[in-house]
Amino acid sequence: MDEVENLQAQIKRRLKETGKSRKNLAEMIFAEDHDDDNDEKARAQFVESFKKQLNRPTTPPEKLQRYLEILLQGHRGLEVRTESIASSYLDKATLRRMEKLSREIEKMLEKKLLS
Repeated sequence: MDEVENLQAQIKRRLKETGKSRKNLAEMIFAEDHDDDNDEKARAQFVESFKKQLNRPTTPPEKLQRYLEILLQGHRGLEVRTESIASSYLDKATLRRMEKLSREIEKMLEKKLLS
């Protein structure tokens, strides 16, 4: 599997995992790229173009990589952070070490998803 096919497969898999459609992701990308995202005709054209890019072997890998990053950022933005019960029982130094470890694990998982 070449780089383009791999990125296309990753995007499709992540969309399925997050329950988003290709149209949802295309609209997220369009909104990020355009200050005036009220242009329905331009949005519809981009959505159709985007869907084709997920199947074309000639789509630049840089473009697909960017789409994947936007998808991952959008998914991360939906996460809910709540106060941990551990903060009631553990000292601050231990909590900081746990936070650092969590960030390292998250980076490793992201790196694995993007490879």
